[in-house]
Amino acid sequence: MKIVKKAVAAALAAGMIMTAAAGCADTSWSYKDDKTTLPIGTYIYYLTGAYSYAQQTAQADVEVTTDAEGATEATEAVDVMNAKIKDEDDKEVTGKEYMLKTAEQSSKTLLYTLKKFDELGLTLTDAQKTQIDSLASQGWSYSGKSYEKLGVSQNSYKLAYAEFSTKYEAVFKTLYSKGGEKEVSDADLEKYYTSNYVDYSYIPINLYKTVESTDKAAEDADSSSTTEALSDEEIKKIQSTFDSYKDQLNKGEKTFDEIDKAFMEYQSLDKSTAVSETEILDNSSTAADIVDALKELKDKQATVITVGEGNTAVMYLVYRGDIATKTSKLDDENTRYSVLTSMKKDEYNDYMDEQAQKLDVQTNESALNQYSPEEVEKKLNELKANSSSSNS
Repeated sequence: MKIVKKAVAAALAAGMIMTAAAGCADTSWSYKDDKTTLPIGTYIYYLTGAYSYAQQTAQADVEVTTDAEGATEATEAVDVMNAKIKDEDDKEVTGKEYMLKTAEQSSKTLLYTLKKFDELGLTLTDAQKTQIDSLASQGWSYSGKSYEKLGVSQNSYKLAYAEFSTKYEAVFKTLYSKGGEKEVSDADLEKYYTSNYVDYSYIPINLYKTVESTDKAAEDADSSSTTEALSDEEIKKIQSTFDSYKDQLNKGEKTFDEIDKAFMEYQSLDKSTAVSETEILDNSSTAADIVDALKELKDKQATVITVGEGNTAVMYLVYRGDIATKTSKLDDENTRYSVLTSMKKDEYNDYMDEQAQKLDVQTNESALNQYSPEEVEKKLNELKANSSSSNS
C-alpha cells in the first residue's frame, strides 16, 4: 500500500500540463526555501491535477456519453472555476479556490518532504533510485511528448511525482517504524489489526455448465460454446453439500482447509479454487454480495449465498475466520507496513501538510499569476481541441 498525495495522483492521471510564454519577470520557479527551489513545472503539475479533480467533481451530476472506445464526455459544459468542491478540510470552495489551495499545499509539502528526508539523515537506496527512475520514465513514456511540447521538463515531472512520492513514503516509514519519532508499538498495531481487518475465505461453484455445440450445416464446421443453467435437482445436490460444509464449520467439526480438501475431492479438482484474504472489508475489491455476507458473520462462522441467476448463477461457501489467530502475519515486513499505512496514513498526511505550512518559503507571485487556474483551463481546452481535430 503506497501513500500518495491526492494532487500527485490526480496530476498523473490527468496526463497533461501546460505552460505559457514567459514575461519579463523570472517565472522559472514557484516556491523555494533555504535549500530547494522548485521549478515552475512542479506547480503546474499540481495545479493541473487539481483541475482534473475539480472537473470530475463538477461533471459528477452531469449526464455523460460514452464513445466506441469507452471514453466518456459530458453532454453539457461545466463551469469548473465556479463549481462547488469539498476540499480536504471538508469545506466547500470553488473549483478555482480548490486548484490554488491544492497546488500551493502540494508544493509546500514537497519542499517539507525534501527537507525532512535530509533532516532524518536518509539517503536514497539503490532500490529507491531505481523506483524513482522507473516511475518517472513510465509516466514520461506515456505523455512525455506533450510535456516537452508544453515546456515542462522531464526533471520537473520527475521531482513533482516520482521523487516526491518515494521520499514521502520513506519519511513515513522512518517516523512510524520502530525507533521513529512516531513509533507505533506492536501492541497498538496488533489492536488495530484485529479490530479492523477480517480474515476470510470462500469457495465458489458455478450453477451452470458449458455446452459445446457444432454447426454441422456450415461448410467448415464452427465450434462454439454456450452456458446452460444446471437442473433444479443438480442445484439442490450442490446446496445440500455446501450446507453440510457450512454446518461442519459452524460447529467447529472441520477447519476451512479440511473443507477445501473435501470440496476438491467432491469436484475431482487438482488445484484448490478457494480464495482467502485478510483485509479491511470496506476497502475490499471482493464482490459486494460476499462482503455483505461477511459483515453479517461472526468469527469462525460460515454461510452459503448464491449470486446471479440462471446461466450466470454462482454459489459461494463464505467463511469468516478468527483474525486473532492471524497476528503472526504482522511479522512479515510488507504486511506490517501495509497495516501501518492503513492505520496512520491520514494522520501522516495531515502532519506533513501542517508542518509544510510552517515552512519559511518564498513565493514567486509573478510565476503563479502567469500560470493561473484560468490559463490552465484555457490551455488544456486548446490541447483537447487540437487532439480531437487531429484524430478526426
